Amino acid sequence: MNILQWWVIGELSVIVIGLSFLTVQIWRRARSQPGIRLVELPKTFTGCVAYVSRLGGLLMLIFLFVILERNILTVILETAPAPSHVPAPEEAGLEAEEVTFQSPGGPSIAGWFVPSKNGATIILLHGYGGNRTAMLWHAERLIEAGYGVLLYDERASGESEGGYRSYGWEDTRDVEAALQYLSTREDAADKVGIAGCSTGADIAVYSMALYPQLGAAWGDGNSSVRAQDMPPIRDWITMFLVPSNYMLDWMYTVRLGIDAPAPLVDVIDDIAPRPLMLVGGGVQRPVIGSEADLFTLRFAELAGPNAQAWIIPEAAHCDGPRVRPEEYAQKMVTFFDSALGIK
Repeated sequence: MNILQWWVIGELSVIVIGLSFLTVQIWRRARSQPGIRLVELPKTFTGCVAYVSRLGGLLMLIFLFVILERNILTVILETAPAPSHVPAPEEAGLEAEEVTFQSPGGPSIAGWFVPSKNGATIILLHGYGGNRTAMLWHAERLIEAGYGVLLYDERASGESEGGYRSYGWEDTRDVEAALQYLSTREDAADKVGIAGCSTGADIAVYSMALYPQLGAAWGDGNSSVRAQDMPPIRDWITMFLVPSNYMLDWMYTVRLGIDAPAPLVDVIDDIAPRPLMLVGGGVQRPVIGSEADLFTLRFAELAGPNAQAWIIPEAAHCDGPRVRPEEYAQKMVTFFDSALGIK
């Protein structure tokens, strides 16, 4: 069994033990005081207030415990390496060269490279825990339009090396390494853009703020890099969700032994005047709403007039290529054509 299955068993065990302990205590009270009601409600106003306060405090402690143990599970699972088999490019239907490059002071990164025919190359970044094959659809559409592509497995994912994943925090270094690698190839174009989905979008957009060599970025399904990127507290859900993310940030720094990067909201305006396209799904998710409302529109506003936001109402997370394949491909290619000056 994997760690998630063991964790669920542990949770259920704690619940059973806790309920058993509570049942035994109630039974002992009933045995020691015959005739007493097991639940005796207070008869005065102050007594009722105290009773409700104690009950509320107990529920709050239970809720905080659940958040804590769930955050611990999240950090354990999301920092563990996620190796996976990657087929040969021809098996994936792509005419590409298998390449590797070294991240400065970091792991060896494995990927595929296709030379450019139009003078521009796009770096493609997949979502968390996946591998480069998740960006095949994007690669095929860009190649059809003449673009070169470099799609690779993020560190400690797919066939790339690495002892841990860092929720994208250290992956911007690998983008820098990718840019350096492209600069050494005679068949690589001078103009470089970047595109990503989910955590890949976070890495892509953040890298745009760091590296002026990147001429444009397409981010689909961006979310928070740090707790400060979460939306302002607006209801009881975000009242707990936002503090929980601050706890997660601290846990990641302790677990990984690294410094946390600056929040995306603090650096996203450094991208200007270079073009930025942010894509978000409009499907309302239970409790928290749509990613468009949570992140996409707000990030685009913070980035400035160089940024565009495309909201796809019927799309969920990174779902645009499925629900609007032709429009998505056309918009993506048109965006990079305009942003990188491709005629």
